[in-house]
Amino acid sequence: MNSDIESSNQQLNKNQVVLLNKAEIALDTLPTEVKKNVIRVLDCLEEFPNCSVIQTNKLKSIPNSFIARAGLKYRVIFEFKDRQVTIVDIVNHDRLERFYQKLKEVI
Repeated sequence: MNSDIESSNQQLNKNQVVLLNKAEIALDTLPTEVKKNVIRVLDCLEEFPNCSVIQTNKLKSIPNSFIARAGLKYRVIFEFKDRQVTIVDIVNHDRLERFYQKLKEVI
């Protein structure tokens, strides 16, 4: 019985992970091995900020926004607020650099 209660408590403490359409499309188009890495990151984000398995950094220019490393070349951009992780996009390193270069030009 105690294990059922502990299991329920662990589920209650998990974040809800939601993918925006753009992120869902990006995930669907990834090669199988990369997709596995990204899915591991998404699973880990249920425990954010207490998941030490992945490397995350806060984005200074966008409030409540973070980036998580998913393998060598891919990153998951997400927002975290009120126990909800919203996956904004999944990008490769080149696309990320272009995106943030445009942000720097606007600021």
